Amino acid sequence: MSFPIAMRPGRAAVYALALSVVYLAGVYLGGVLLVVFFAMLFVPLISFVQLVVTRAGLRYHQEFTNDHPAKGEAVGYHLAVKNETPLPSAPISASFYVGREEQGLDVRKFQLRARESRRIEHTVRCPYRGVYTVGLDRMVVWDLFGWIGFAVPVFSRTFYVYPRILTLPGALSGFGTEHAVAQSPASGAETDVTLFRSLRRYRPDDDARHIAWHKLASVGEPLVKEYDTAAEPAITICMDTRPVADAGVALAVEDGVIEIAVALAKHYLDREVPVSIVTGPDVVRIDPGDETEFARFHGRTITIFFRSRVSPVLLYEYHREEASLAEGTVVFVTHALDSGVLELVERSDARTLQAAAIIDTGSLTTEERQRAEALQRSLREQGGELILVESADGLVQELSRWRAPTA
Repeated sequence: MSFPIAMRPGRAAVYALALSVVYLAGVYLGGVLLVVFFAMLFVPLISFVQLVVTRAGLRYHQEFTNDHPAKGEAVGYHLAVKNETPLPSAPISASFYVGREEQGLDVRKFQLRARESRRIEHTVRCPYRGVYTVGLDRMVVWDLFGWIGFAVPVFSRTFYVYPRILTLPGALSGFGTEHAVAQSPASGAETDVTLFRSLRRYRPDDDARHIAWHKLASVGEPLVKEYDTAAEPAITICMDTRPVADAGVALAVEDGVIEIAVALAKHYLDREVPVSIVTGPDVVRIDPGDETEFARFHGRTITIFFRSRVSPVLLYEYHREEASLAEGTVVFVTHALDSGVLELVERSDARTLQAAAIIDTGSLTTEERQRAEALQRSLREQGGELILVESADGLVQELSRWRAPTA
């Protein structure tokens, strides 16, 4: 709680100066000026009495319409302040929080008539992950001249808004190595058409839906895409936590990167795949079935700050050298056209290292987006390891299209 007494010495100094001037004028000129001087002596007392009366009769009530807001929801805030005395109130100043820290404080100044109440309402929206504070920061009752004020004990509420946990309709292409299928007891599971492995010649009993039509047009020979099951030895998710250049979309892009990483982790954990998540210098290892560790990681995402100056490729290579990452597939979730990431994706294969990149294009320029789309087209026949989306919801939609049967 802040100090219960607030003072404005400057205003008191102005009063003291005015009182001195009137006194000196009354001494030399006499008459009405001395009457004014003695009247001015009683003014602070009257002001202070009204301050005490207002403070004793002031009541307030706060209401919050949502106890646990999720991302995208809102908190309705209602503040009612009432003067329960038969006298007009002294000046009142109230400041209250209205959301994230960068939104600052809303300050209101008002006076109430006898038995009057004032109602203040706010709708605090929670479009991004983070910590939202709603409610009174301070309420002070001032004397009529604003020299001294008495603070009223107040409170506020803090809401933690976490990123969503989206359900992915399938895995990403380029995942599921032959090594993993051979080692895993789940290798006999149903083939996942999103897990591209290689191309081979068409046989009469093959499903025509898996023919690589673009390849047929270029080489004149029907080729069929082969797929693995969802069995995986491990997966590493590298998040790009460098600052987003466009401040206007920074929060939305940061949330997109985090929600994609969370969705990937949940998807593979549900399929008994160990997951390592690289967030800057830290590596979070989550084993299948460890719901507590996943919940702990999900809770910590509201304190992930995008302040890194290092490419996620360098961080990945560093942790690989330190042997803190298991062998397996790596997915880079980024918001930039990082040359290191793109080079690693281009040279990835099933026998050495499988790499994929998901790029949140929300902050890319038109030129950068065109370059990314061109590279994506060139990689598509290799399994589509480069995915361009505008948000985590865009990734869900993209994977839904992959899962949909084609004629």
